Amino acid sequence: MRFARPAFAASALAMFGAVMLGTTPLAAQTCSSNPCTVAVTTSASVVDVVQLTLSSTTHDLGTPTVADYTAGYKETAGPTATVQSNRPWHVDVVAANVTKFTYSGSLTDPNKAASDLKWGTASGTYPNSANASAVLKTGATGAASATQQIFFRTLWSWTTDVPGTYSLIVNFTLAAP
Repeated sequence: MRFARPAFAASALAMFGAVMLGTTPLAAQTCSSNPCTVAVTTSASVVDVVQLTLSSTTHDLGTPTVADYTAGYKETAGPTATVQSNRPWHVDVVAANVTKFTYSGSLTDPNKAASDLKWGTASGTYPNSANASAVLKTGATGAASATQQIFFRTLWSWTTDVPGTYSLIVNFTLAAP
């Protein structure tokens, strides 16, 4: 009884043989003198390693009181951002909706502007508005860990800020240019 090889088996065997004949086996390095040195080349590929951690992903801006409405604002301490990076970086802050807060309530939407949320890196100092991207913190190469707390000042008006719930998503973006 005679068995015929399928055509693909013969071509696969021929290709395997050609590959084996065309390659040079890796040879171990040997030396046999005294002293004797054999070198090994080592390498590693290092990629960007950046991490942003916020102490909290929710923040209560508080319930404005008579004193807050009279002052025109309420201040609260926000979350702390922690960055770990093996290269230069920066963290930017801006509202997801740069136009206005989301409102839910029984009255007509008051269109509370996103710019009514001010922020800064020190309590009592609020140079930035949530409606425009601004840098929270920057870091240099090799900053194993850097932290920065953010502080909020929400503007409140007797005439425009009606009862209801106001929300604004604020994005913290870590970038390593």
